[in-house]
Amino acid sequence: MTLGRWLAAGCLLAAGCVPAQPVRFRQRTATTTAVVTRVVDGDTLIVRGRGRVRLIGVDAPETWRRHDCFGAEATRALRRLTPPGRAVRVAGDVRPRDRYGRRLFYVWTSRGVFVNAALVRAGFARALPVPPDTARAGVLRDAEETARRGHAGMWRPAPAGCAPRQ
Repeated sequence: MTLGRWLAAGCLLAAGCVPAQPVRFRQRTATTTAVVTRVVDGDTLIVRGRGRVRLIGVDAPETWRRHDCFGAEATRALRRLTPPGRAVRVAGDVRPRDRYGRRLFYVWTSRGVFVNAALVRAGFARALPVPPDTARAGVLRDAEETARRGHAGMWRPAPAGCAPRQ
């Protein structure tokens, strides 16, 4: 990465936009290309031909709960990483769907950024391993630890009126 890109990434991190170092993860399973049509919230996408997709192993603050702070920020972060119309790579784990019928996927940008971990590392989501879908749980836990240590996103001191984080 050139010095200019590092400086730009540092500025974005300071602004709370995206992680300074993209989270790249070697894909061990076969991936397929999909096109994002809509970002629903901080951990859910609509993908052309696949419907509603829940990111595996992460839990972003909700946008519909009044006191669940950082929900809107998490949604914007996911939209920046996976803007509608953009192609992404997706791979499943063990279960194809969750109990709500959403497809379960790990997602990578076309440049290889592991979206699930990027959101966690920037503090816009927490790691939430749900067995049996835990192939990348270690990467996600490490990303959360980095976010907590750096007081990124939701790990900053909570504004007044926010529900406490755990």
